[in-house]
Amino acid sequence: MEIFHKLIEQSKLPSGRLGRMMLRIMNNAHRGLTIWGLSLLQPCQKILDISCGGGNAIFLMAKTGKYERIYGVDLSPDAVALATAKNRKYIEDGLVAVSQASVLQLPFADDFFGAATTFQSHYHWPDILAAMQEVYRVLQPGGQFVLVAEIYKITYHMEKYNDVEQTVALFKDSGFRNIELLTNQKHICVSGYK
Repeated sequence: MEIFHKLIEQSKLPSGRLGRMMLRIMNNAHRGLTIWGLSLLQPCQKILDISCGGGNAIFLMAKTGKYERIYGVDLSPDAVALATAKNRKYIEDGLVAVSQASVLQLPFADDFFGAATTFQSHYHWPDILAAMQEVYRVLQPGGQFVLVAEIYKITYHMEKYNDVEQTVALFKDSGFRNIELLTNQKHICVSGYK
C-alpha cells in the first residue's frame, strides 16, 4: 500500500525522478482524453491550461494554430520544467508561456482568458469551490471552461462533487452557465461558460 500512496501523492504534486516519470506517462496515457476535451473548445485569442502537468495539452493546442497565446500553470516545479521543455519551440516563438502557480491564486487579471482547460486534475485541487471560482474570475464574459477526468478518480479523490451529476453542480455552484456534459463509461467532459 505504501507505493500506492506514493503514486497518489506524485499524481497530486509530481516531484523528483518518480514525478517526472509519471508526468511523461500521463502525457501519453491522457492523450485521447485531452484530444476529446480540446474538440469542445471554441476558438479564442488567449487560453489557459490549469494543472498543465507535462505540457501535452499545451503542445496539442499549439499545433492547431487556433490560439494567439497559450498559457499553462502548474503547482509542481518539475511539471513546469517538463512542460517548458516539451513546448520550448512554441515558447521561443512567443506562442506559449508556462509558469508555476496555484489554481487558488492564478497570476492573471480578471477577465483575461477566452477559455481555460484542465485535464485529469481538478480532483486534486484544494478547496474545489474556491478553485473553480478563481477559474471563473480569470475568464472573460462568455469565456469557456472545459474539464476532463476519469469518473472513478472523481469518486475516489473527492469528498464533495464526487460523481457526474455533482460535477455539473460544481459548475453551476461556481457561476458557470450553458453547461454541457459528455460522458462515456469511464470519462467525463464538462464545458461551461462565464
